[in-house]
Amino acid sequence: MFDASSFKKYYVDEDNNAIGKITCNFDLIHNEQFIKPIIRDNDLKEITKFGNRDYLKLDQYIITSLNNYYNRLISTSGEERNNMLQTYRRLYSMWQELHNLKISKNLKEIDKMYDLFSYELYILGYLN
Repeated sequence: MFDASSFKKYYVDEDNNAIGKITCNFDLIHNEQFIKPIIRDNDLKEITKFGNRDYLKLDQYIITSLNNYYNRLISTSGEERNNMLQTYRRLYSMWQELHNLKISKNLKEIDKMYDLFSYELYILGYLN
């Protein structure tokens, strides 16, 4: 497709330390457009955690949401019911996995599972 293309190497540095090398197709990416995303803004901060988790409230939220979803599932029929049943089974499987993680006391994995569970429920329209 790009037989005559030149693949240019860009060396990325930060604070006069090399942090990596990027090879790109020069026909697709021009120098002045490519360098801009590499520049880092040191004034930006990423929030990774707010306070401590209240696992009891999270459990209540999950249980209440699952009960509500199950009640909605019961009142549907046809193809929608099959789709909802598949989703409910996935959520219940996640609940079982969360229970097993609590037994193993692996806090990092427990937090990941709570994040995933909260996201799945948020996608379904449940808010904590």
